[in-house]
Amino acid sequence: MADRHHKNTNGRTVAIVGSGALLLWLLLRGKGLGIGQAQAASVSAADQPAKRPAPPCRVRIDGDGIEVDGERADVPTATARCRVAGAAEVRATGAAITGVIAEIVRALQAAGVRVWAAPEVWSAAAVVPGRRSR
Repeated sequence: MADRHHKNTNGRTVAIVGSGALLLWLLLRGKGLGIGQAQAASVSAADQPAKRPAPPCRVRIDGDGIEVDGERADVPTATARCRVAGAAEVRATGAAITGVIAEIVRALQAAGVRVWAAPEVWSAAAVVPGRRSR
């Protein structure tokens, strides 16, 4: 009977030591449960200011021309200002000239600016054929 009790104790001891060793290995192997990395990430994030993407420039095209963020502009100026922001929200009124809509949308896209626009703006830009280089 003593021999049987001795075998249960050995198995239990091996299980406890083995699971403890596994837990220790998981926590100390570098990645672990992410405890060390989360702390390091929070420290480095606290040291650096949060970078928010710049808001898109707002382009409005009407019968009088182009406005960028409420100020009158021409196509090169609008493109330059929106390139800094990296994105543009393009709107057009019913009085806008279709050629101007197409020109500004194509110029923004050529400059690498992400363009957000209503379907009507995309349709107007698609109607006017692109200019050919001579």
